[in-house]
Amino acid sequence: MIGRFSELGVYKELMSNRELGVCLAGGALALAAGIWEWTGSTPAVVASIIALASVAVNGLPIIRGAVKGVLARRINVDELVALALIASILQGEFLSAATISFIMVIGELAEEILSDSSRKSIQALASMTPEQATLLDGDAQRVVPAADVRAGDRLLVKPGERAPVDGTILRGASAVDESAITGESLPKEKGPGDPLLAGTMNHSGVLEIEAVRVGEDTTMGRVAQLVAEAENESPGAARLVDRYAAWFTPTVLFIAAAAWVWTGTLDRAVAVLVAGCPCSLLMAAPTAAVAAVARAAKSGILIKGGRRLEQAATVDTVLFDKTGTLTLGEPRVDAVHAGQGLDDEQILTWAASAERDSTHPLAKAVLKAAHYAKITVRRAEDMISEAGLGVRAMLDGSRIEVGAAALAEGAGALPADLQRFLDGAKERGATPIVVWRDSKPVGVLSVSDKVREQSKAAIEALKSTGVRRVGVVSGDHERSARLVADQLGMDDTWAELKPEGKLRVIEKLQAQGRRILFVGDGVNDAPALAKADVGVAMGAAGTDVALETADIALVYDDIAKLPFVLRLSRRMLALIKWNIALGLGVNAIAVFGGAEGVLSPIVASLLHNIGAILVILSSASLLFFERRGRIKAEERV
Repeated sequence: MIGRFSELGVYKELMSNRELGVCLAGGALALAAGIWEWTGSTPAVVASIIALASVAVNGLPIIRGAVKGVLARRINVDELVALALIASILQGEFLSAATISFIMVIGELAEEILSDSSRKSIQALASMTPEQATLLDGDAQRVVPAADVRAGDRLLVKPGERAPVDGTILRGASAVDESAITGESLPKEKGPGDPLLAGTMNHSGVLEIEAVRVGEDTTMGRVAQLVAEAENESPGAARLVDRYAAWFTPTVLFIAAAAWVWTGTLDRAVAVLVAGCPCSLLMAAPTAAVAAVARAAKSGILIKGGRRLEQAATVDTVLFDKTGTLTLGEPRVDAVHAGQGLDDEQILTWAASAERDSTHPLAKAVLKAAHYAKITVRRAEDMISEAGLGVRAMLDGSRIEVGAAALAEGAGALPADLQRFLDGAKERGATPIVVWRDSKPVGVLSVSDKVREQSKAAIEALKSTGVRRVGVVSGDHERSARLVADQLGMDDTWAELKPEGKLRVIEKLQAQGRRILFVGDGVNDAPALAKADVGVAMGAAGTDVALETADIALVYDDIAKLPFVLRLSRRMLALIKWNIALGLGVNAIAVFGGAEGVLSPIVASLLHNIGAILVILSSASLLFFERRGRIKAEERV
């Protein structure tokens, strides 16, 4: 690709851009020179002067780019075209030089317009976020710029309006159109407690929301960032192209020189130089990556660049965290057992006060139970959270510990009645939470969670894509993890693991040659998300740490979309290989056609641009890649 347009991250509104006007002006000069020469008008030198003016308009920028590349000691494909233009001028073929420079520039502009289609859908998403928001200040309403909204602000979203930020519904109910993000055409009923994403359309009711993420932190903002990253980060397959490109320019120069020396005809050398510009080859990987990331974003799947998506193509093992991933992440306390001399309300008070500032799903279950029991939750002091274990805090001068039995290791065995309750909770698949006061066990809470409805079908669909092993890696106890694994038809179970334990499981499997995709949602999943070949975070429920660490985020926690991710990644890789083959084929035909005299320099420049456009159209087909074997109507992408 001509150096001025060789960076995918540099896009212009070309149809209204000065570049296009200048290019067309140069083309008009070339046409005028051709008409003057064809009609035999006199003096003949006028045609040459007009043609040289055309070269100055369209050709000089190409030559300037080539000189800059040489001075910077980097390979720049401008050199080939620049040499062809200079050779044409030296042999007096001014009209050929003018025509070639116009065709090359207008071809590159056309390629930019076509390749821009790969991100049009993302630009459309960004434009759906309104620029203004209705801010609630007590009972008063005032319209403010959306950029001025801060997390925690209360906003009003009226019927027919789009949400300006990501938020949580406080009051009201409505049908919300989320097709811009999920591709789902049917609106979803939303009410208090449900998330509302920026850019989604409120159809029927008046909604009062609390802003959670604003500006670039919203889902729409993250989409724009991810596509920008995809533009600047090529897949690993691009390394093949880079190795080829390093040898390509010298090889083309050698063939051009050989054609000139062998035939004594400079036109053949010029044709080889023009045809040898490897635009289509250089665009093979980046255009496919941008299109694939854009296609995934339209389905509520945020991917941090083509390289991450490429890694998903080789995955043969998928591991899941349990809570909030395979399960709904909405656990509830279904029973409380207090120690001797205590009551359930006291146990729940201590547990909820210690867990007040924790973000763990089990902590939320405890707080919700306290709310329903109308218990006043007090603020504990010196709260410390230990990932995979639980929390410690000071309350009324006593140390309260809440979590797994290992949290208070060394404090002694549980009393017989608490142990029986704990064993019973495990037997039925619930998660027991032990409460200690000053290192003495005082009670046990039983917490249960429901398995996501789409989990079983998603596991089956993953196996249908060729995934060899699917397992659960959980901090929960063995019985609970095994029940979920058996219910979903999973192959392996690793339970009662701290974060470093999950890390070791992944490292062991990778040492065996496995390619791991890990799906998690919490802070304690961050090390595993980082270590896995591909880390997938549950976007809506996931913590910021998990989202920052992961390679992929599922906006609506829909694991049913994982098989689509794997198929899309494999399709992208196949398309990149096809694009490389297509680029090589077109270049080879054009180069040897020019060397043999079959192609004139002008025809060679046309063929060069046709090859690049074919590669772009091939990549753009990823925008229409459909998901096969959809699990449920409401889960369709």
